[in-house]
Amino acid sequence: MSEEGKIQLSRSKLKGFDGKEGRPAYIAYDGMVYDVSASRMWREGIHMGSHTAGMDLTASLENAPHGEDVFSRYPHVGVLVAEDQPRETPLQTLKRLAPHPMIVHFPIAYSLIVPMLSFLYLITGDVSFESASYYVMAVGFLVAPVCTLSGFMSWRITYLGKKSGNFRTKILFSTLLVAVITICFLWRFVDPSVLTSRTGLSYVYIALQASFIPIVSILGHTGGKIVYP
Repeated sequence: MSEEGKIQLSRSKLKGFDGKEGRPAYIAYDGMVYDVSASRMWREGIHMGSHTAGMDLTASLENAPHGEDVFSRYPHVGVLVAEDQPRETPLQTLKRLAPHPMIVHFPIAYSLIVPMLSFLYLITGDVSFESASYYVMAVGFLVAPVCTLSGFMSWRITYLGKKSGNFRTKILFSTLLVAVITICFLWRFVDPSVLTSRTGLSYVYIALQASFIPIVSILGHTGGKIVYP
């Protein structure tokens, strides 16, 4: 009960007062709930063969042959309130927050910057570019698996694990990106001079870094086709 002693009903609960099988007949108008059970005009919860009890009739009054003063004849028993919202589940929260679109741009950006910085080192000989390439790659190494995991979760929750060609491509190239960036990062971590030594392995190393560009390009293009089919 409210402070005024009136019941509070949502639209779904109001439907239960339909005047049938001995149930009370309630109708709502302009946020107020009225009891029309005793009216001979609402027998079995039906009015003039077109309106039923348990409904909000606010919009219907515009076409009625009477005005809102007709409701003064009936007991005012309650108020119409907003529908109770069910508690959000963790999966619904995750789907609403859409974590994958939030973080997917980070590994893409890092993966493009890494080979560019390494190429700048080869062109200029400035080791600060090589160091920057390594540190950016370290961040990409940490972010890429998280992004891949969030993408997998989004695929399972939002797209219900749909196994189309685009999703298979995303899974394949996401796995490939994590594998290649892991190899490059660990290689540079174990051998800090892998690029600066300018040996044959240095060019294998930078070729692996350069492969980031087509991999993330395919991932970005495929992701766009999924979101904007």
